[in-house]
Amino acid sequence: MRKFILIILCAATLLSSFSCVVIDVDETTKSQPGSVNTSGKETSADPIGTGVETIPDITEAPGTTPPVTEPVTEAKTEADTEPKTTEPPVTEAPETMFKTDLSAFEKYMDPADPSEYLILVNPANPMTDHSYKPKDLTKLVKVREGRSSKYMREYAAKAFEAMMKEADANGCKDLSVTSAFRSYSDQESLFQYYVDKFMAKGMSKEEAIAATRVDTAYPGESEHQTGLAVDVHNLSAADQKFADKYEGKWLAENCWKFGFILRYPLGKEDITGYVFEPWHFRFVGRTHAKRIYDLGITLEEYLEKYYKD
Repeated sequence: MRKFILIILCAATLLSSFSCVVIDVDETTKSQPGSVNTSGKETSADPIGTGVETIPDITEAPGTTPPVTEPVTEAKTEADTEPKTTEPPVTEAPETMFKTDLSAFEKYMDPADPSEYLILVNPANPMTDHSYKPKDLTKLVKVREGRSSKYMREYAAKAFEAMMKEADANGCKDLSVTSAFRSYSDQESLFQYYVDKFMAKGMSKEEAIAATRVDTAYPGESEHQTGLAVDVHNLSAADQKFADKYEGKWLAENCWKFGFILRYPLGKEDITGYVFEPWHFRFVGRTHAKRIYDLGITLEEYLEKYYKD
């Protein structure tokens, strides 16, 4: 009997100890819902010692704004951020564009204020001041012997010198200036010379004047008086066949780099009022010369349709 009672007491003691263990484990689990890291975020405990840590779902407290993650975007380049434009690009010629070192001429070929050289003179826009003569006339290089017209405005003259240096470096031969600045009285004398020649062939004065105006400007209507125009070729006399010579082609294709345009191009006679003159070049500065060249238009068209003051 005593043995039975002792067995019962032992069993009760064992059950009581086991119950305490269960309670201790349960309490431990409840008191440690998760460890707290240094960032303040909660992570799950591993009460059963599996070695695997699980991350519970984190729910933002009411009234708080969840953090916004900025989308990752590629950095925009300068080209991406620049506004698009329909205007022709302005090209600045680097030194590597030339075979010769023309760095000393750069400010002349691409003047700071190219608009200064956008003077338009033609039959519809004659010079109003017949006595006009530029104050900065500068002697040109490569003037043909016996020619008295040998000056241009300073920037135009320097840019022309650069063009001749580069022309020589590219194999152009015997180019020379036959005419540059002409005063009103010079143009008057030249015009009358051709009128007299036509009248000597039997034309009336009116017919002779009309015939002369086809390729010679009436006094006051000549670009030469601006000091910005130059006639240059390697023929005995100005002729349209210069366009077929290497030198004529090179000048037509490259003159914009030096700030010049071919002033009276083929097929534009109804716009310029003059026949095709592959020897006649006009200084406007590289900024505008490049645009005019790219567009394939005349100075008249450019000023009317594209140029904005």
